[in-house]
Amino acid sequence: MTAALFIHLNLFIMTLEKLSEKLYLNLCEQMEETGSIENPLEKLKTGLTHVQQALAKLKIELTKTGFKDQADEISFFKKGKPRIYALLIFITERYAIENSMPLVEKQQKITYLKSQLVFIDRFFRQNEFLYQYFKLGATDLDDRYFVRNAGASIVGFTEVPEVDPTFSTVADYLFSKFMAYEKLQKYLIDEIDAIGATDIDMLKTKRGSMEWTGEGVNIVELIYGLYETGQINHGKASLAELMDYFGQTLNINLTKYFKRFSDIKARKSMSKTRFLDEMTLKVNKRIEDSDAWIPDDQKRRYGY
Repeated sequence: MTAALFIHLNLFIMTLEKLSEKLYLNLCEQMEETGSIENPLEKLKTGLTHVQQALAKLKIELTKTGFKDQADEISFFKKGKPRIYALLIFITERYAIENSMPLVEKQQKITYLKSQLVFIDRFFRQNEFLYQYFKLGATDLDDRYFVRNAGASIVGFTEVPEVDPTFSTVADYLFSKFMAYEKLQKYLIDEIDAIGATDIDMLKTKRGSMEWTGEGVNIVELIYGLYETGQINHGKASLAELMDYFGQTLNINLTKYFKRFSDIKARKSMSKTRFLDEMTLKVNKRIEDSDAWIPDDQKRRYGY
């Protein structure tokens, strides 16, 4: 093989990566342009057409060129294709949210949008193993998740649509969804801010929407812990100020906190701080569960 031919082939192989970048940037510009379309259904159709055309071009180019090596394949299915496919998911989900938006008072609209944020958060939690892998930029399982026909499977995730095995891997759709849902989170938060963030009454409602629903003695135990360790105002906040603040913020009467603290002292169990001990156990368990998959090099890098 001549040097000129070798260089030509290398440039040809690299076209897929360059095309992926170019198509993504073009799609971002096209999405801004479609934002001016007033008809929601027309906006959806236009956006989907743009993304589907981009994916079709990627697939054709992949068929023609293939990958230089496994690293290129992993990069394409972990980043290149998912960020484009994520736009398709985002456009579809945004249309569904906008189409179901209550045409009523601002508070009801905000409540509806917040419920969508809860749904997204639940999705991330349901797929916490892979989501943490995504967020940390881990790489140790890439050859199982982002190489075609690698034989790996994702336990507990059944939402993957029927795919072309020549143009998909076991995890590229899930990574697309992570990207799309993070983008959707920002969209929802911006919408909530646009609807009510400048309204004083709305801000008051938002601030007062949280309330303590556990046992009263538990929050007293928690506040004593914050007070004794000096966590608020550099330790200068008095116990009475803390009780008043948390009582108003979480809508619970803490005027008899001395009596509740006496109940804590009178406990006959081995440990008096039952609630704080339970919190410690729960947090440690969450740390252990989320650490179960993290490789040693990632733990050192991120201080786990």
